[in-house]
Amino acid sequence: MLKRATNIIRNRCSTLDQTQVKRMNTYIIIGILALIGVIAFSSWNSKRNSKTSGISENKTQSRNSEIRQEKRDLKLVVTYDYGENSKIISERATAEIIKSTMKSINWNEFHIVQLEDKYADGYKALDVGGSLGDDGLASGLVTDEDHILLVKPLETVDQMTEILLDFLKGEDTWRNKYEYK
Repeated sequence: MLKRATNIIRNRCSTLDQTQVKRMNTYIIIGILALIGVIAFSSWNSKRNSKTSGISENKTQSRNSEIRQEKRDLKLVVTYDYGENSKIISERATAEIIKSTMKSINWNEFHIVQLEDKYADGYKALDVGGSLGDDGLASGLVTDEDHILLVKPLETVDQMTEILLDFLKGEDTWRNKYEYK
């Protein structure tokens, strides 16, 4: 019985083409990156909560929203080799840095470009990634609660760049322009 089940699984796995395997790898990598983000946020949040326990909740919320509006420093990170390597491009991304980074990447190979909002009320990062080949292009927003994806499929690097630039302008601009689920 076990031998028959093993043969069935092998037969099904051998019928997967390389595109499906690459897509499965992409989903696994995105999931791993989301998990790493959640772990990093949990560590950061526990340190932050221990320092601010004396401040009332309302004051904290208003202070955080003021900081977010005044200082919206977004960290720009590029991940490559299917999640094996990553590089921080800038601690304070600008439109020029985003544009030059997106142009410098070989999009025939799989990459993820991520903007992390360091002043969010928790972990928040917008990513674009994939490749122009078999993987395709996608965008997602990772928060403490979930990971949502752009509904409309992406087709060009220019579209990915535009999404990053809109997120840089402000979350209101970005949220009103794109639909993520």
